[in-house]
Amino acid sequence: MTGQLSSRDVLIERLGELHREVDALASQLAARHGGRLSCRRGCSGCCQDNLSLLPIEAARIRMYHARLLEQGRPHDPGVCAFLDNDGACRIYEQRPYVCRTQGLPLRWFEEDDDSWAREFRDVCQLSLQRVDLELLPEHGLWLIGPFEIRLTSLQAEFGGAKMQRVHMRTLFRSTAL
Repeated sequence: MTGQLSSRDVLIERLGELHREVDALASQLAARHGGRLSCRRGCSGCCQDNLSLLPIEAARIRMYHARLLEQGRPHDPGVCAFLDNDGACRIYEQRPYVCRTQGLPLRWFEEDDDSWAREFRDVCQLSLQRVDLELLPEHGLWLIGPFEIRLTSLQAEFGGAKMQRVHMRTLFRSTAL
């Protein structure tokens, strides 16, 4: 039947819904910080070349940016392949989860040797002088974990439990400069 989405396309659409939810919450968090964060259009300090994404996110980018990936060229090595010459993202609406939370004050937990959960906090180096991480209340930080669980669950439905990450530069047909 024409017009009927495949199960993979449905999962990609669900990923888009998750990304929109992340954007809404990240936008609220950024607004709470007012001018303390350095993130602005054209700021590409976090847009590094070594970032990778899950295969479901790569599939979403392929779905919406097939022409760019086929005919376009990646940005020079050293920064994200998807930046244009002005430092803006060419796939902004379909950018992966990691890009949607970059720049925000982050909070996460890791177990130490005694199985105690230890809290860690971080923020973009460009915002570090303006944001005192230790003084921020919990609601002033992006908690890493809940959305990652949902993302990995979508990935498991999309392509099984194997989570081989994809380097963003490899999505381009031609990686030659």
